[in-house]
Amino acid sequence: MTNEYVIELTSRAEKDLKRLTKQVRTRVIGKIYELKINRYPQQYKRLIGNNMAKFRLRIGDYRVIYDVFDKNKTVLIYRIGHRREIYR
Repeated sequence: MTNEYVIELTSRAEKDLKRLTKQVRTRVIGKIYELKINRYPQQYKRLIGNNMAKFRLRIGDYRVIYDVFDKNKTVLIYRIGHRREIYR
């Protein structure tokens, strides 16, 4: 049995990902795939008071907002975007 989690993106996160430049998108996708093995990497932070999700992952000036569901081994990504726009 594998310890890897399944990565799922909301339709909003998929749209966010398509809007990124190719260079940024490649970096973000690489970091997202790392969440399969390590849900809480060094660049993550627990969000307080945010109704959307519990965690954010920092990738330079970009953020990935996500939740971890241990029961069904899933990482659900809600939003991906630049830090000045992501929390709006």
